Amino acid sequence: MNFLDRALSVVAPGAALQRARNRMALSVLTGATARYDAATPGARGKSWNPTASDADAAAAGQRARLSFVARDMIRNTAFAVRGQQVIVNNVVGDGIIPKVVTKDKATRDALLSVIEDHLDTTSIDASGRNNLYGLQRLAMNTIVDSGEVIIRRRMRRRGDGLALPFQLEVLEPDYLDTTMSGRLRNGNEVIEGIEFNEIGKRVAYYLHKDHPGNYGYRSSRESSRVDASNILHIFRQDRPGQKRGVSWFAPIAMNLQDMADHQDAQLMRQKIAACFAAFRVSLDGDPLDGDATGLSQSLIPGRIQQLAPGEDIRFASPPGVESYDEFTRSVLRAVAAGLGVTYEALTGDLSNVNFSSARMGRMEMDRNISTWQWTMLVPQMLQPIGKWVVDDWMLINQRFIPGVKLEWVPPHRILVDPTREIPALGKKVSLGLASRSSVIREMGYDPERVIEEIKKDADEEKQLGLRFETSVFEQEEITPDE
Repeated sequence: MNFLDRALSVVAPGAALQRARNRMALSVLTGATARYDAATPGARGKSWNPTASDADAAAAGQRARLSFVARDMIRNTAFAVRGQQVIVNNVVGDGIIPKVVTKDKATRDALLSVIEDHLDTTSIDASGRNNLYGLQRLAMNTIVDSGEVIIRRRMRRRGDGLALPFQLEVLEPDYLDTTMSGRLRNGNEVIEGIEFNEIGKRVAYYLHKDHPGNYGYRSSRESSRVDASNILHIFRQDRPGQKRGVSWFAPIAMNLQDMADHQDAQLMRQKIAACFAAFRVSLDGDPLDGDATGLSQSLIPGRIQQLAPGEDIRFASPPGVESYDEFTRSVLRAVAAGLGVTYEALTGDLSNVNFSSARMGRMEMDRNISTWQWTMLVPQMLQPIGKWVVDDWMLINQRFIPGVKLEWVPPHRILVDPTREIPALGKKVSLGLASRSSVIREMGYDPERVIEEIKKDADEEKQLGLRFETSVFEQEEITPDE
């Protein structure tokens, strides 16, 4: 827009708009400029809401309501809770387990003992209800419905009897004091309860003491400042510069609600139709009195009913539920696509799949699962927790051992058809296309632990004189003399 256009838009917006339209129409007719159809205004694009807002501005004032809507659907809509379960069961499963990486066996054994005493028990949970793997599920549940989760490290005294002097508290994003916003005297900026320094690093969070939606919440709405070193803020970042997450149900909430409304309407339609089972008709046009004619006012199986002279019975034809299955499947496919899972996993409907189609769909879903594990849950939650574990253990033992860290092994992958997939994996190893360790990791197991268990089993079999089949590719019989 030139100066005249800007001035005209202030004093006469309608004239300015018409001027812009005329200029665009002229450019199209003369072929002076190329264009993208999706970028041109018109009736076809009137439902779009193209704005220049960043990720957080787009969700401003709506993020909390989206999470409330998602929680309501999970409470009351079967496919909403099913979608959440599918994601959490595949991302976390029985738990993403830690693996100690070190060259020193004594250090490895000591850290494994700490993991078993602290992470594998409810000692890690500030509320004493879950082990680390239960906290992973709780965190992932919250990420799906609210878009984000906050994990707070609670420091404990050595006299509390814990293997490590900290516990974890999983908090919903409702604890964030979003009223805290603005520039501080030290130059830091607070945005929706998160404090950033001058280079954009998170330095603190402002958290309520209790959940604002607690039934018994009567205390002040004031919040306290918690250093970011004790906070893990986990969410799926979809856009650069995004500071907070958005409910994963945002793209499909309306689809689920429309399907629920459609189901209620169809059910009500059938109930109303069922109220009109039969109609008594008088051929002479006189009003009928059921008591006078002896005709029952209700239908009972096996009844033989006599009709009075001039009477007739006509049965109603209730309306059918046309295209109900097609509509439901169409909606559920959209819901599955919006959540990033397969239609079969969401619905349990396997009527139209075979091995090839099921495996292709599962492969695409596995890519999403792996992405959520390795770009969100592991780096944002588990790796920082692993660092806390190693640092506190070294501090307690007053020694520093370089190169010690925890790595994380996701849950094992469910095979669509083990009789086909396992031999294919073994063939990759035998042809040198993959290592045994990489195949074990692909299956979701820790190669080091698997090899240790194999060696232990082999030693026990040798000690007890037992012989078992050792390879799925070798079917010849093994005799004790060999």
